[in-house]
Amino acid sequence: MLLTKCTTAIHKIKIMLQPTLTSSARTLARCTAITLASTTVVTTTSLVVYTNTEQGLGLKRELDFWKNVVPIVWDYWWNASFRSPKVELQQYVGDTLSNDAERDEHNDSSSSRRKELLQTLHQRNAPIIFQTMLNLGGLYIKLGQVLSVTALPIPEEYRTHFRTLQSNVPGHEDFESVVKPT
Repeated sequence: MLLTKCTTAIHKIKIMLQPTLTSSARTLARCTAITLASTTVVTTTSLVVYTNTEQGLGLKRELDFWKNVVPIVWDYWWNASFRSPKVELQQYVGDTLSNDAERDEHNDSSSSRRKELLQTLHQRNAPIIFQTMLNLGGLYIKLGQVLSVTALPIPEEYRTHFRTLQSNVPGHEDFESVVKPT
């Protein structure tokens, strides 16, 4: 029935470009909105059901990972990226200083402020990454162990959290309850 109405509305638009156009356009827009809304509801329901099955555990773990990582990436981008609107506005305001002496002083202080900002961001986000690694377990814990001792330029705030993974990893279920003999 809905498909018939949509087809009729499209047909009216093509053939009759008269005052009924607004009525037909409204019908077409309404049909499109209903189709989009129903598709969204069905897709969301299917994903929720799938992630709660045994086959969907991988997808659920991936969604948990991204649910925790995306806000952190956003936090770093918004507060520290030179392309962030917030940072661009701060630079614009800083560039309006009048003389060269003030500009040099501003550049020196902005470098130290940037280091302080990054340290604050690291302190705020390192516990979240650490907890995400613990929740996801396995490979993520091993990654944290490697990052705690590697020569890569990892911020110290992250290293201190990851070092606890060397010896204080929470226990898991008994082997017998995880691996079921056949």
